[in-house]
Amino acid sequence: MINRTVKRSIVVFSIMCLGLNAGAQSELTLPFMHNLFQSTYLNPTLRSEHSLSIGLPGVSSVYFQVIHNGFVPGSFLEIDGRTLIISPDKLEDQLRNRNMLHANAGAELFHLKMRIDNWNFWYAARMNGEMNFFYPKSLFSLAIEGNTQYSGKAMDLSPLGINTSLYREHTFGASTERDQWTFGGRASLLFGLTNIYLNPKQFEVRFDDDMYALSAVSDVTLRTSGIPGDSLQNANFEQFSDSDKIFEYFFRTRNPGFALSGGVAYDLDSRTRFTFAFSNLGFISWSDSTKVLDLKGGADFAGFDILTELLAGNEIDADTLVQQFAGNFESSETADVRYSTWLAPRFYLAADYQLAPRTQVGAHFYSVINRGFYPAVSVGITQGVGRALNLALSVSANQRTVSNVGFGMIIKPGPFQIYLLADNLYTPVVDPFTFTNLNLRVGMNLVFGRVTPVQGLPYH
Repeated sequence: MINRTVKRSIVVFSIMCLGLNAGAQSELTLPFMHNLFQSTYLNPTLRSEHSLSIGLPGVSSVYFQVIHNGFVPGSFLEIDGRTLIISPDKLEDQLRNRNMLHANAGAELFHLKMRIDNWNFWYAARMNGEMNFFYPKSLFSLAIEGNTQYSGKAMDLSPLGINTSLYREHTFGASTERDQWTFGGRASLLFGLTNIYLNPKQFEVRFDDDMYALSAVSDVTLRTSGIPGDSLQNANFEQFSDSDKIFEYFFRTRNPGFALSGGVAYDLDSRTRFTFAFSNLGFISWSDSTKVLDLKGGADFAGFDILTELLAGNEIDADTLVQQFAGNFESSETADVRYSTWLAPRFYLAADYQLAPRTQVGAHFYSVINRGFYPAVSVGITQGVGRALNLALSVSANQRTVSNVGFGMIIKPGPFQIYLLADNLYTPVVDPFTFTNLNLRVGMNLVFGRVTPVQGLPYH
C-alpha cells in the first residue's frame, strides 16, 4: 500500500512539474511592440509594418512566466545586518482567502502572416502549458497561530485547487481597417495533452477541545487526463522512453477544444487610438485516458498514542494508521469520464498616442479571470532608432506591486527580426523582496516587405 501512495504522489508531482516547465496571465510589455507578430496573441487588431512574417519551429518564440500573488516577501522579511528577521503575523495579514501560484510557458511551432490588400491573414501553431496552484490562508494561519483559533468552528480548505494543462493550439486570424476602425479576431483549435484538475466543493476540518482530536468533512473530486495506465495508482510512463511515442504524444489530436480572441480599435485622430481586445475565451474537452477520483464523507480523528506503543515495544505501521483514518471516507475512482476545463480569459483596454513618427506612448489596462479577478495597469513608451532598432519601456502595477519595470528590444539585421521582452526581470536579482511576477519572451521572426517606409529618429 505504501508503494501505491508513493506512486500516486509521483503522478501528481510529475504533472505539476509538467505544467511548471512546459507551459496565463497577461504579458505587459508585449502589446506595446506593434511590429511583432506575437503581439496578436493578446491583441488581434495590431498590424505590423511588414507584409510578410514567418516563424520557424523553436526559433520564433519561447516564453516563460511565473506569478505568486499571496504576499510580497518584503512585507514580512527584513535583513538587519547579517540577520534575516521573519514576522509571521505580517505574512498572515498579507494573505487572501484564496492565493495563487502560477507558472506558464510556451513555444511557437510555426507562424505565417500575410497582408493582402487591406487584410492581414495569419496561421500559427504553438505549444502551451500552465500550472495553477491555489492555496487557502487558513493553512498558514494554522501554522502561525495553532489550532486554538478554530476551536468550535471549521477551518475551510475548499480554496485548495490545482489546474495544470499542456495543450497544442492552432490559430487562424484576420484583421482589417475600415475608415477609423480596425477589427481583428482569431479562432483557435485546441488539442489537450495532459490535465490535472482539482476544485473541491467542500473540504473542512474542525478541531475539538482535545488538542489531538479533529473531524474532517470532504466533497473533493480530482480529475485527470492523459496519464497512461489503468488507474492513478498504476500510472505507467514507460512509453515516454520511446522517441516515437513522445512525438505521437505531442502531436495527437485527442481532447479537442476551441477558443476565440478578438478586438476592435478606434482612431480618434491621426495620433490617438483606443483599443478593446479579449483572448483565451474557450475550453478543452478531456476524454482521453480520463480518471476521476472522488473523496466524500466525514471522519473523526482522536489522535495516535504513538508514545505508548513505542514504550510497549510495539511496531508502528504508519500506513495502517493513515488507512484507518482515510477509511472513514468514501472514495472511488472512475475511468473514461469526459469533463471540460475553461481557459483563463484575458481582457485588454488601451489608449495609445503617437508623439512623433517613431515615438509612441500608451496606457494599458489588463485583467485575467482565473478563479478570481486579477487586474494590471501599465504605462509605456516605444521608440524607433534608425532602420534596425526598436525599444520599449513600461512600468506596471501588477500582482500587489507597483515597481514592475518592463523592457523590450527588436533588432532587425536584414530580414531577421530578433527580439527580447521582459516584465520585471530585474526584480528577482536586484530587489528579490518585492518579487511577485516575471515574464520573459525571446525569439526571431523572418519579415519581408515594409508597408510603410522606415523613418529615422523623430528629432535630429
